[in-house]
This record gives sequence, structure tokens and C-alpha cells, in this order.
Amino acid sequence: MSTIRVVARVRPLQKNESPKDVIVTAANPVEAPHSQPTSVRIPSVKNENEDYAFQFSSVYDQETMQQTVFDNEISPTIKQLVNGINVTIFAYGATGTGKTYTMRGGKSLADRGIIPRLLSSTYRRSRKLEKDSAGKSSVSITMSYYEIYNDKIFDLLEAPEKRPFAGLQLRDHGGKTIVVGLTERPCESLKEFEKLYDQANINRSTSATK
Repeated sequence: MSTIRVVARVRPLQKNESPKDVIVTAANPVEAPHSQPTSVRIPSVKNENEDYAFQFSSVYDQETMQQTVFDNEISPTIKQLVNGINVTIFAYGATGTGKTYTMRGGKSLADRGIIPRLLSSTYRRSRKLEKDSAGKSSVSITMSYYEIYNDKIFDLLEAPEKRPFAGLQLRDHGGKTIVVGLTERPCESLKEFEKLYDQANINRSTSATK
């Protein structure tokens, strides 16, 4: 059984932006005004008294903390992940909308994004599973990390000078699409993951919007 959730997050204003420039707002359902917002409202350019509403599974406003997004949207998937169910989480949006902050976050505990929080929780649950099974079950975690830049796929676990100019190729393998030659590195602990993750982010062609 597959479940797809589409979630919107409205980022806070930046220093060079004015409150009068805000046009996107998170709206609660009419029948449950105090519940989690589920729509984004944008004013019509033709009629200032009319709004367009776009529905989502959930909507998070400018004040939402990283922990809240993780607890509501990501944490429930960890059980399925450990049980062998594929989980995909990705951020989509225009430049400067907060994708990097939501996924990677900052260095402080409060600012950590979805990826480091997910790995931290996965390690904890994996260790508990191994302990509760008295060694009959084991969990191994490997990491791959790539980017698509100018329609080319680049392995971020490889230094830029070692990458093929044409990038990596896609291939069908038993009904699944794989990236040929993509590096996989074992991560036995959160510390190992963070070391690889930080180095891979340095190798990105694209970076967080300043």
C-alpha cells in the first residue's frame, strides 16, 4: 500500500523583504478553524477581494519549527522504513523558497533539517531493533548522494575533479531505475553519516540561496 502526502511550507521573510510583500498565507479548514492548515491562499491579481485556494495534505506557516515538520510528516514513516518499505521524501520549489533549510537545516540542534533528523531517528530505532531481537536481526545503512545539474547526474561522494564530464548514466534494472556507477558508502553511526554528508555538500554544484 502506498501513501502520498503533498505538504506546503511557507518560509519566513528575509531581511531584505517587507511584510507588505506577503501574499501567501496558510489557511485552516472552515469546518475546523483550529486544526492544522491544509490550504494555501493567494490573492487574485485581477480582483483584490478574491483569493485562490490550493489544497495540500498539510500546510506549515512561517512560524513553524523544524521539529514540528519532522514530528508530523517524517517521524511516522520511520517504522515503515525499518520494516523494509521504500520511503521517498523530496523538496520542490523555486530558488529561495527554503528547500535547503527544510532538508539540510543549520548546525544547531533546533535548526537541523529533515535529513539529519531522519538519520538520527533511524539509527536509534535500528539499534533498538537489534537489541530487542537479541542479535537475531541486524540493520545496515549505506549512503549514496547525487545531484542533477544541467541535466547531468553527479556523484557527490566523489570529488569534482574525479567525476566523468558527461555525468553518470541511468539504466533499467529489473523494473527499477538505477544510477550506474553511483558510490555507496557504509555508515555505521550518525557521526560517520555526518562526516560524509558534510563533505558531499561541499561537492555540490548548487548551494543554499544566500
